[in-house]
Amino acid sequence: MDLYSLKMFFNLGKSRSFTETAKMMYITQSAVSHGIKKLERSIGTKLIERKSGKFALTEAGRRLFISCENIFYELDNTRHEIEQIKERDNLNIVLGSPVEFGTTILLKHMQDFILQNPKIHIDFFLSHDLQAPFIEDRVDVMIDCVNHDLQGVDKLFLFREQYVVITTPWFIEEYRINSVKDLKKVPVLSMDKTGNWWNNFTRALPENEIEYFENIIQINHVRGIINGAINNLGVGFVPKYTVINELKEKILVDPFEHIQPEADMFYLYIKTKRKKIDKIRLMIDYLTSIKPAEFGSS
Repeated sequence: MDLYSLKMFFNLGKSRSFTETAKMMYITQSAVSHGIKKLERSIGTKLIERKSGKFALTEAGRRLFISCENIFYELDNTRHEIEQIKERDNLNIVLGSPVEFGTTILLKHMQDFILQNPKIHIDFFLSHDLQAPFIEDRVDVMIDCVNHDLQGVDKLFLFREQYVVITTPWFIEEYRINSVKDLKKVPVLSMDKTGNWWNNFTRALPENEIEYFENIIQINHVRGIINGAINNLGVGFVPKYTVINELKEKILVDPFEHIQPEADMFYLYIKTKRKKIDKIRLMIDYLTSIKPAEFGSS
């Protein structure tokens, strides 16, 4: 039994007309008759009884008709569900960004986009390693401060990410931190053990002020560095947008306000071939319309 023959039999059982079945199947009446006979041969029993130019379903035919009714109902229902999935996927965007920026800044700005585009569904992929998911199309739009040089990818500037040195007023007084050279005698909080995390700060110093850190405490998460500084574990270095409230409330302070660290550049990455897709275009237009100050930077 093949699906086409079952569909033919099912239509015949519903219409009780070879002529109507032929019209529904876009075939000849003769083809319907041959198809039903072929189905009967494959099953090995009669499905219809012909009497005086009319026909009726046999007991086997009635049972098969009920099964066909269930089968084609499920198929139609599944087809509808698949169309819904396709529509959902067509309107779904996965937006990738670094963890701290995503949780601190990005999520605050997405409600307006969702209200303006209620049919578009957004999922968020927050990670410190975005390139592989982006290349593999697990992320549709990527926001990152890491410079990615990828073929077939458009890179749009969003904003400059400012950094700040942080510690508590108590820590400054306790360890008598008056100059950059004093960092040599206190614990320094860094994402890595080498201190490369501090490069944007050290590159902004005059050559005679550059000192190698002697006591580095590695904390491989920005929020961890912030909490470490708040709890007097050492002096940290973080994106300024992550500690706006702590600086405003004087929970944390910048002991070197006269020094302006180098800034990182945040870019929006989109595969060129996908840039003209409506949902992607709307997302690009929205994200590039947000002012840098709203991103907590300049």
